[in-house]
Amino acid sequence: MASATKGTGAITLRGSANIVTEFFGFGVNTILYQRGIYPPEQFERKKKYGLTLLVTSDVELKNYLNGVLQQLNAWLFDRTVQKVIVVIANANTGETVERWQFDIECDQSGDNSITSNKPDKEISNEIKAIIKQITASVTFLPLIEDQCTFEMLMYTDKDAEVPLTWQESDPKLVKNGQDIMPLRQFSTNIHTVKAAVCFSSGN
Repeated sequence: MASATKGTGAITLRGSANIVTEFFGFGVNTILYQRGIYPPEQFERKKKYGLTLLVTSDVELKNYLNGVLQQLNAWLFDRTVQKVIVVIANANTGETVERWQFDIECDQSGDNSITSNKPDKEISNEIKAIIKQITASVTFLPLIEDQCTFEMLMYTDKDAEVPLTWQESDPKLVKNGQDIMPLRQFSTNIHTVKAAVCFSSGN
């Protein structure tokens, strides 16, 4: 990825978009691994944020994620994205089992030359805390027993440019009652990401 900073050490809008995009790359992979959506042998180890993380080695899944993240990066730079949702659904019924929601707040106070002086290490530590929470999620989330699939949803401003290959979707909410577990957040001071996971309460 491109450098996140100017020569002064300040984080640029482009740099902030890259930091957030990179988080989603590792975050989504962590969800898919921890929730058993793909076999563990299809993941490989990578070091990031002072952690050993698992990312997919499946070419088809890599291509899908790269395409989604490339578009997310453009919307982050334009400051037109509001939410990223990772939906885990029963492969047979299509019913949503879990809904990982990441609310994104964008600083709209300046033009594209906006910068942040927040230290990289502080941002990295905040991201590390979220990734560790996702990893620990297996201790409080219900066991996923059925085969499941996943998809990613994006909420954008009405004036955001949407590729022709993208389609409108319903919100894929968890039905039959749901519990919501708030997770940590991180911020570059240009973009702020607040995480939570919704899951069936079994009621």
